[in-house]
Amino acid sequence: MGCFAKGCLTILILGFLCIAGVVGSCWYVYHKLATNNLISDAPAAVQLEQPSEPQYRAAEDSLARVKSANTSNREETVAFTAADLNALLAKDPDFRDLEGHARIDIQNSTMTITLSVPLDSMQWSSMKGRWFNGTIRFRGAYENGELRIKIESARGGDYEVPGFILSGMNSAINKALRENTNDWQKDDFGEEFWRNIKSIRLEGDKLVVTTRSG
Repeated sequence: MGCFAKGCLTILILGFLCIAGVVGSCWYVYHKLATNNLISDAPAAVQLEQPSEPQYRAAEDSLARVKSANTSNREETVAFTAADLNALLAKDPDFRDLEGHARIDIQNSTMTITLSVPLDSMQWSSMKGRWFNGTIRFRGAYENGELRIKIESARGGDYEVPGFILSGMNSAINKALRENTNDWQKDDFGEEFWRNIKSIRLEGDKLVVTTRSG
């Protein structure tokens, strides 16, 4: 949960920008930045429907089941729909910094995240006050301590990322995930939480989380 909702958003955006800076000529990249709003001076409106209290309580109960099973080293499988995840994004304090910046959809074992994310945390001074506004559609799974992602499509502003760039993005992102496991696992849930997660996978229209036993 923590990774798909937070860490992966950062990794996907950084990977997207790094590949965009490597592939093609500088003119091509800057042309796309200038004419397609790949990077914007302002956020885009990400509409997220506010959940009803019963919807939010159901999503919170599912998250609590994962945390409880995780803490007690009990194997349990919990499925989250896109509505559950969006309810957590809208109201759960753990995801407060993503409110209004992300929306999730899950279909055919593929997750689509609509993003409007500030780039102030990046090292490049030119990114201060800039935003990445786009949509990323991907498949992925977390098993045996390893997270793998395959981006199916990505769009930044009016720019649809071509397939040859997506291929490079997938290679770069998965390499970064393998080499920096300790970094992305230091999210709000913590390393202990991740050690007790057996798997996270996309199945149909759900995100399915299974905890470890013993």
